[in-house]
Amino acid sequence: MKLKKILSLALAGTMMAATFAACGEDQTKAEEETTEVVEEATTEEAASAGDEETYDHQAIEKAGDITITMMVSGTAAENDFETEVLPKLINEKWPNVTLEVTKLPDDNYYTSLKTKLASGECPDIILTQPMYAGQNSCYSMAEAGYLVPLNDLDCVKGRHDMAAVTYNGDVVTATCSVSILGTYYNKDLFEQVGITSEPKTWDEFLEDCQKLQDAGIQPIVMGDKDQYVLQFGLYQIAANEIYPKNADYDTQLRTGDTSFTDKDTWDKVLEMYGTLYERGYIDASKSLGMGAAQAIQAFIDGEAAMTFDGSFNAPAILASGAAGDFARGYFPIPSTSGEQYTATCLAGGESIYSGSEYIDECKEILDYWMDGSSPVWEASLASGKVIATYGNGADEIENYDLFAPFVSLMNKGNGFYWCNQAWPAGTETEMEALFSEMIGGQGTTVEDITQGMQDKFEDLLED
Repeated sequence: MKLKKILSLALAGTMMAATFAACGEDQTKAEEETTEVVEEATTEEAASAGDEETYDHQAIEKAGDITITMMVSGTAAENDFETEVLPKLINEKWPNVTLEVTKLPDDNYYTSLKTKLASGECPDIILTQPMYAGQNSCYSMAEAGYLVPLNDLDCVKGRHDMAAVTYNGDVVTATCSVSILGTYYNKDLFEQVGITSEPKTWDEFLEDCQKLQDAGIQPIVMGDKDQYVLQFGLYQIAANEIYPKNADYDTQLRTGDTSFTDKDTWDKVLEMYGTLYERGYIDASKSLGMGAAQAIQAFIDGEAAMTFDGSFNAPAILASGAAGDFARGYFPIPSTSGEQYTATCLAGGESIYSGSEYIDECKEILDYWMDGSSPVWEASLASGKVIATYGNGADEIENYDLFAPFVSLMNKGNGFYWCNQAWPAGTETEMEALFSEMIGGQGTTVEDITQGMQDKFEDLLED
């Protein structure tokens, strides 16, 4: 299934892990040249990619015994795709290739990547994120000269959804997936209080939360101790309340034509999300002391009816807990208008380090991986973390029914990238810290948050 272009800055084509490593906490420089890329890198540039001469498709066959290194972020699990399955399948395809994969928690990944880039000893293949997202953003890394153009990859040619990983006309990250942010819910608990359908408007959503609360059921659980999860709800609301009115809002932030302090933009988003805490639909006294993994566990244990999270965490959220195998659903936080939009983004993917001595060999691996039919492709789908936009089984992946409504909205054009993809990294962490202060009762106001976001944004642009 080929997804249509998603509305964006003037960029994003179209949910991780792909991962939410896009929530990096350090600053990524956004120089004037990179700003021009946001305004100029269009889907047309991505569509024209592939006009150059092709790479050597027999490079591995000619190479003899070689070891290719790869580094990604995340936590390795049993039968982990990147660290176990992928190396095995690559070696089965090419017995002369040893693929060594290192998987590190997000913060460790960023630190290690920075060190390895500085020393010139970076792995051959690395995980990068779209646009400006995080410390491994493909824009900043391409600007610094660290990434190889991938226009000649077969899996890239002819695709029209690659703008968010296209820098100055060059595709620099290979990815086949989109990531979704939404609201997982416990159908059994909904039915228990007489909720028979998913809410279609914000007012209906609040009414459902109240019904649950009145019945003694915690409406929503979040792990706000890990502040990045605040983005999971805020970006859903922003997709409804900001970008449908001005799809160029973030581009205009960089030119000074809009501001985080503009009335009825981020103030509205923050007020709406804050309402959930004010009414106790999310219990801040618990959420601020609970991590992301603990919140997922609480949800699958039946301790709350809903949680805001991404498609990338579906395997954990759909696992059995103390509440057993109850039925789950997944919907976008509804809008005030009733016209529904969804927070989506092109997922993070793989880039090739420009200093690698195996550039063409790495391209062969990426093309095999993302050709839409190889054993590696099938294994990536089977991991449950990928919502592919093309290829065999793209519309038949596990739990696809959960994601189908979001895909339908994306195809309709009612989808927007995650906000932090368009901001210099560090803007979102300022938002998270100040919002945490507000819900923690420290006297921080919505106006303090929007002003803080604007000040941080401007400081980062000047760096």
